[in-house]
Formats: sequence, structure tokens, C-alpha cells
Amino acid sequence: VAAKKVVAVIATSKTNIGSPSPHRSKTMVSQQLRKGAAGILVSAVLTLFSSQLFAAKILAVDEGNRLSSGGWTTLFSGTFGDDLTVVNSWGTALGEDLSTYDIVWDGGFFSDPGAAAAAAVVAFVEGGGGFYGQTERPCCEPHNGWVEGIFKTLTGDNAMQFGGAGDGNGGTGVFLTPDTSILIGPNDIRNTNFNISAPGQLVVSDTSKIFAKQTGPGGFNIGVAYADDDLVNNSGRIVTISDIDWLSGINADEQLALENIREFLLDGVSLPPGCGAVPLPPGCPNPVPGPSTPALLMIGLGLLTYKRFMRKAA
Repeated sequence: VAAKKVVAVIATSKTNIGSPSPHRSKTMVSQQLRKGAAGILVSAVLTLFSSQLFAAKILAVDEGNRLSSGGWTTLFSGTFGDDLTVVNSWGTALGEDLSTYDIVWDGGFFSDPGAAAAAAVVAFVEGGGGFYGQTERPCCEPHNGWVEGIFKTLTGDNAMQFGGAGDGNGGTGVFLTPDTSILIGPNDIRNTNFNISAPGQLVVSDTSKIFAKQTGPGGFNIGVAYADDDLVNNSGRIVTISDIDWLSGINADEQLALENIREFLLDGVSLPPGCGAVPLPPGCPNPVPGPSTPALLMIGLGLLTYKRFMRKAA
């Protein structure tokens, strides 16, 4: 694995962390991919090592400094090798061209960033981007309501309620078996536990998109994820976990979860009903292709890479 270089943090309201991929730019890759199938097959080999070879471009809005202080920025810029831009407010974020990013990560939890920021996020997701919206317990209803409004617009689920529907019970968080790829790749973390401090209830109509709950009496939904096929415009991906504190002091298990969330926000997919629990029964596609079908794997991964780069070149 090639060593990753972390660029020093510049103490301004806008901080760039990490370096762009040392390999070819996405524009150059896109131009080569247009030349034909040979380029797609070559890109498939590179995709097998995408976390090392291609840095995702991520905008993080770290209003409460929880991402920087809890190890999130170090994980994404250092371990994952992403090209990370960190700003300290949504006001600053609105000065960015969101369409140039692969992922926008919301690290706020108290403020209501307003209608303009919400509209910018909706447009970003509808353009094919991945958005992580931070939700919380009923302590933080202005921000819960802001993220809830974005999710309602993108999913068409007007029965959603984030935060105010209930408070946490101090139990352990558990990952479930949703009908999306979020807990299957690159790490299979279905039915595993993770630390959660004081989450808020997430009420949604489509229970197949719930990927995390809090255990014990009164336990409830604390994580939901939607792939492009789950959204009104069939474009983009969105994720929330209802506790900012789970990002403080990231341990090995949480690193695996964040790696999966990152990959889902880049290229996650929805699965047929029941396929999240048992991915390989008849009628279920294999979300993690094995080496027994190398040709199909290369073609599929190549098309995935082609789709990602073409979207950014558009």
C-alpha cells in the first residue's frame, strides 16, 4: 500500500487536509475512459485498489469541531487518503462549488444552516453526490429539522421524523441487515455492535433502509441509508446516524463502519427485498463479487469507475 501524505492543517476558516491522488486526475481518467472498452477494463484493475489509488474529494462542515478533534479528519485524510476540505460553517460551505465534491459530510448538530444550504445539498445529491447529514437526540431540534427536511425532499417520505420522536436509553448500537450495500462492503459488519452515546429516534416509512438500532428496552432506529434507486430523482446517496458522539475517539470497529459509509456514499446500491440479510439466495445479486468470476468482476468494477468519473467530468 502506497504511503499517504497528510498536508499540514492551515489555521483558517477553510482548511485543506490531505493531498489529491498522486495518480492521474479524474478529468484525464475520464478522457481516457471515453476511448473505449479497453480503458474501462484497465480501470477495473485500478478500482480493486481504489481506496489507495483514487482519493475521494470530500467537503466536511465541522461546526462543532467534533470531526477534527475526534479523529475523523485524520482517518479520512490519512488512512483513506482522501482529498479533504474542512470548513467551520455552512455559510463558508456555500462559497464552495459542491458539484466538484464526491461527498459532503455534515458535522454540525446545533444550528439550523438555513434554506439556502438545504437547497445546495439537495442539488448536490440530485447531481449524484453522497451526503452524510448529522442528526442527534431531542437536544438539537434545529439541526435535526434541517437534516430531516433534506431527507424528506430527497426521499419523498413526509412521515420522517428525526430526533424529536424519542431519546436514547444508553444501550449499545447494533448494525442490522438493511436492503442496501452499506454494511456489506468493503467490510461485512452486519449484526455487529458499536458504541453509541445518546442518540435520537429516526422515524422513517421504509424500514428496509434502517441499518442501525439501539439495543435494550425502548431501543429504536438510529441509522438510515438510501441509495440512488431509493431517492425521488434516482440519483445520489444519503446517510445519517443520530449521535455526533459516535465520531469521538474512533476505534477499530468504528473505522470499519466509517469505511463502509464512505464507500456507500460514493457508490452504494440498494438491494432487492431480503437480500441485505441473505445476499446470495435466488434473485439476489452478489454485492461483493468473488474471484470465481474475474471477467464479470473487472467489467462491473470498470463500469462503476467509469460512472463515477463521468459524473464528475459532466
